[in-house]
Amino acid sequence: MVSAVVAVIAWGALAFGAVYSWAFGPRLIACAAIGAFGIVVYRSRPQDRATRLAILSIVAVLAAACIQVVPLPASRLAAISPGTHAFLVDFDFSYALGIESGSLWRPLSLAPKATATGIGFLAAFTLFLAGLTRGLSASRVRALATWLVAVGVMLALAGIVQKAAIGDHAWGGMKIYGFWTPRNLLTTPFGPFINKNHFAGWMLMGIPLALGLAIGRAEHAMRRLHGGWRSRLSWLSTPEGGRLQIAAIAALAMGASLLLTRSRSGVVCLLFSMLLFSVAARRRYGSIRAGWTAFASLAVIFGIAFSLAGAELTARISTRMDAVELRKNIWSDSARIIRDFPIAGTGLNTFGTAMIAYQTTQRDQHFQEAHNDYLQVMVEGGLLVALPAALALVLMARAIRRRFVAREDDSRTYWIRTGATIGLLAIALQSAVEFSLQMPGNAAMFVVLLAMALHQPSSARTNERRLASEPVRSDRRRDLQIGSRTP
Repeated sequence: MVSAVVAVIAWGALAFGAVYSWAFGPRLIACAAIGAFGIVVYRSRPQDRATRLAILSIVAVLAAACIQVVPLPASRLAAISPGTHAFLVDFDFSYALGIESGSLWRPLSLAPKATATGIGFLAAFTLFLAGLTRGLSASRVRALATWLVAVGVMLALAGIVQKAAIGDHAWGGMKIYGFWTPRNLLTTPFGPFINKNHFAGWMLMGIPLALGLAIGRAEHAMRRLHGGWRSRLSWLSTPEGGRLQIAAIAALAMGASLLLTRSRSGVVCLLFSMLLFSVAARRRYGSIRAGWTAFASLAVIFGIAFSLAGAELTARISTRMDAVELRKNIWSDSARIIRDFPIAGTGLNTFGTAMIAYQTTQRDQHFQEAHNDYLQVMVEGGLLVALPAALALVLMARAIRRRFVAREDDSRTYWIRTGATIGLLAIALQSAVEFSLQMPGNAAMFVVLLAMALHQPSSARTNERRLASEPVRSDRRRDLQIGSRTP
């Protein structure tokens, strides 16, 4: 399972973020197959109620999206979604002609084929998540984190070397890997990704995982070492100490590559991740000093990476942000769509279709994304999809919190779970101004991090199975439940 997951993630990232059909088609099949494998092979493993509810809430989002492709009589379609009816009358010649017959049936989606594609993505990733939460154990999570960090270093080196060798201006003739010309020359590629912000999005999920891996190894070692700083420095020369140094260097390389993208959203979200790690350290060790120490250590790493990025990043941050005006225009047009499609939305994966009628500015371009995933969910899903999606976010956050409260992890697994959770929060923040998660390569990485944050250790599963099978007294059941929460 670990090997298959790593292969899927590496393929998605290296194949231009899996934005082309030849890349994401086989990958979706692989994600669904891995998910089905996990569900079937590990079906006997118990799963806590919070995780089951979180996954079922995603299934509810999928069911709501499926409603958008159910054909309806034209009269009922006009009653449920007048905006859809008006759009089709103006832009669909067959609909405008057939509406008089009274026998015309059309779904709520403005582009049913595009919505069906979106539903396919959502179904494959839901199955992927369900299988991973069943199949992942503490040992598999540690192995998976190590290999994902290795993939991240490979991506970082590819981006750094490519930028140094051939630049990043596609309109000036730059080609990804030296041979691939992006279809849209207005974007700025970085590494294998067509858009530098999407590369930054992948790194926002990968860097916290690398830091969690490093901190977990350090804490695991410090608990067993006795003596002063001399013994700890000596430990760094051991194989385990070497693995810690490799994880730290990996985080540094990945951070440098993110800063070299000059992605403003990436830099801000990376700083946000550092703050979250300092808060996690403070809560873990019960000391404000520990939190500040963690923040200072991460600040040093960030400073080194920032210096490697050079003055180019500083100049970009300090320049006037035309992107803000672009996003304001897109969001203003999006608000008009939401007003006309409040109940069922325009259909999953149809933002670009709706903008044919609603785009009012920068007519030399065609807006395909809202540059805000939350706003785009409202545009494409309306209340029909947005309400179960909001519920899914709440239930996933609740399930992850229960895993931390249970205190069932060893030190290494705890910090990997923490790194995965911080990676999820960082990409969630970037999604307010970007659309990185609409890239299949990033979406699969998001699902893997979510599964790592939700996974249940084998020891906890053993306790649950014992509680479910043994006819123990109520006081003994309470003692076992309390015992499973001790560190």
